[in-house]
Amino acid sequence: MITFESPWVALLIILPWLITRFAPPYERRRAALRVNFYDRILAASGGDSKRQDGVLPMSLAQRFVLVLTTALILLAMSGPTLVGEPKIKEEPMRDLLIAIDLSGSMETRDFLSESGKKIDRLEAVKEVLRVFLQQRSGERIGLIFFGSAAFVQSPFTTDIKALERFLDEAQVGMAGPQTMLGDAIGLGLKMFEESKIEERMLILMSDGDDTGSQVPPIKAAELAKKAGVSIFTIGVGDPENAGEHPLDTKTLREIATSTDGAFYYALDRDELINIYKKIDDLRPRLVKQNTLRPTRELFIYPLSVAMLLLFAYTLFALIRRRRV
Repeated sequence: MITFESPWVALLIILPWLITRFAPPYERRRAALRVNFYDRILAASGGDSKRQDGVLPMSLAQRFVLVLTTALILLAMSGPTLVGEPKIKEEPMRDLLIAIDLSGSMETRDFLSESGKKIDRLEAVKEVLRVFLQQRSGERIGLIFFGSAAFVQSPFTTDIKALERFLDEAQVGMAGPQTMLGDAIGLGLKMFEESKIEERMLILMSDGDDTGSQVPPIKAAELAKKAGVSIFTIGVGDPENAGEHPLDTKTLREIATSTDGAFYYALDRDELINIYKKIDDLRPRLVKQNTLRPTRELFIYPLSVAMLLLFAYTLFALIRRRRV
């Protein structure tokens, strides 16, 4: 669609007519011989006695060039703009960080896949998390993996496919055999500090208890509360298969409640899916939609045609005059 920023400029199209009708003819003063029998000389040479002071009238070609170039210049001045189809751009309004436990107990095979095959806890988390990420398209999401240490697997990004690739790289034990809950929360807070988005949310997934973080989990939760970070904790797996370090549901629940989050416990894959649905209901996807219309100014085209027309006419007139 083509629009005009100043359509009223089209009213000036009458300028060529006004100029030719009312503007005085151009006169160039120079020395001349004055005679009182000018009309007889003009008649003898076959000229027009109605001309004023020997001024030649405007030719048809001159009128055509004047009208067309004026129309083209006015068209350029009216600001023609090509407006494209509207495009919706989503702007994230919240940072979501997901921290996943990769300690040795996450390889316990007490989950069933979608096809009914027995899989370990980490693989079940991956399957469900992929679906959850697809539903959060447009949000800024980051990934933290933790075990004996916590590290950033992915900074905040809106690229869901990149997050899925980073998630696929997760392996049990790649961060060590232990479970540093407090350090994972502390690393998450450091990531949130670098963000300018005020809405902040952390999903913490673990199947064990803290095994010696530099910052105790409860203390880290207090710092998260001050930073405005809501923590949703998810306990994963059957507690009877917890091994040496059983799931510390009390700590996970306290972390969640102290930060205005929620605690969930997933015994199997279906419960894990329901947990993510509940989180999605409590904290739905938060993005701001901006509608943009791509535009391209077109004034250069009529202006270029007008300049080429004037140049061509001037060149033609000079060549004709030289021949004469």
